[in-house]
Amino acid sequence: MTTIADSMTDNRRAIVRIVAAEMVHNASSMARVHNNDVIEYIVFTAIWVLNSQHLIGDPRFAELKNIPPNATRKPVAVAELKRTIPMPEEILLSYLERLIEQGWVEKIAGGLVVPTAVFTQPAMLNGTSELYERVVAMVQAMRVAGFSFGDDGA
Repeated sequence: MTTIADSMTDNRRAIVRIVAAEMVHNASSMARVHNNDVIEYIVFTAIWVLNSQHLIGDPRFAELKNIPPNATRKPVAVAELKRTIPMPEEILLSYLERLIEQGWVEKIAGGLVVPTAVFTQPAMLNGTSELYERVVAMVQAMRVAGFSFGDDGA
């Protein structure tokens, strides 16, 4: 990780601009699958992230089409979701109801889960590839702005 002490130049503002621009672009782009509703995208994404964050680094699920099966997903309680994305409860609950009705989210014992079948849809696979390409572009832009990831810059 780059720190001020590691670098001759304080490039924090440039890096924050790059990351913020990508966050806005990515949220807008990924919201297409959710009828351009960015809040629905954020709620949906928070659920699947919480369902699968324990799988980060698991090589079995690293490739695009190696989607973790339902049995590996950890259900998320509404209380944990509220801590992750603080918003008025009535708004969060209305989005959860809508996501469940649409089949994007299932309510099971222990909480909420985004089922594996959702991730096999072409729009979701395309979105994953698009987001990956945007991350690569963001990393390149950050390096141009002088950010180091603690590697040789390759």
